[in-house]
Amino acid sequence: MFGKIHGLASVRDDAAPTPHDGEGDGMHEPAESSPARLRTEDRPVVDIGAHWDRVHATQGPTVVPDDDEVGVAGLRHFGDLRGARLLDLGCGNGEYSLYFAARGAQVTAIDVSKVAIASLTASCAEAGIDDVVAIRASAFDVAELGPFDAVFGSMILHHLEPFDAFVDVLAAAMAPGGRGFFYENNAMSKALVWCRRHLVGRFGIPRNSDDEEFPLEPRELGLLARRFTIEVEYPTLYLARMASGYLLRGHGERQLGWIDDLLYPIERIRRLSYRQYVKLTGAT
Repeated sequence: MFGKIHGLASVRDDAAPTPHDGEGDGMHEPAESSPARLRTEDRPVVDIGAHWDRVHATQGPTVVPDDDEVGVAGLRHFGDLRGARLLDLGCGNGEYSLYFAARGAQVTAIDVSKVAIASLTASCAEAGIDDVVAIRASAFDVAELGPFDAVFGSMILHHLEPFDAFVDVLAAAMAPGGRGFFYENNAMSKALVWCRRHLVGRFGIPRNSDDEEFPLEPRELGLLARRFTIEVEYPTLYLARMASGYLLRGHGERQLGWIDDLLYPIERIRRLSYRQYVKLTGAT
């Protein structure tokens, strides 16, 4: 994962979505097996990597997730991944890299954290996985690594600045008709944003992010919509439970879940959820 990543000199850093189920049509025909060798490469990255080195140093070994909701939703959007080139953007310790590799993708996993990349490299070597390429790199380098049939990211887009430049990089990195799937937070709720700005880090409410991090804004979805067909899905309403973290220090989060469930069918409220899937389809 990344902190707030800014563009490097060598590469550039650059919505009105509608909810959609996002069923994939299958984007890649099965290819004859020619697995890529696992390799780790170092590319220039910004100093924020040190922050994430400290974060990932406290985590255990990489574990392949079961069919959790995010992975399944990504597969629905991507379709058949056998033989497809997939980029795991901000891979962290690589749980989703291994998840998609197990389903046939040839995965390039990048992160600014050398600790995260080392963890993923070791996990692949131990398991005999040879179709994952682990690279320490900035998100603004990905055009050099493509083209990719699919791009996946979990809580990464809101770290990238300047976002308009990253959008251009992402478009250049995707193959014609390629697809992107991003599990993201959401700045649509002004009340939650106010709490984040004025309460987090005070009154005993812990701050789990860096100072520059900010949820993904509607303006940034609009920038994506200029280059891609975009669909946004709100898989669950995470509003009252999120507010409990700010106002009640996390106490009662489970008990308040019924409020989110009750309000979820109301579209204008559902769009305020702090969790969203951002699904992109590139031009053919």
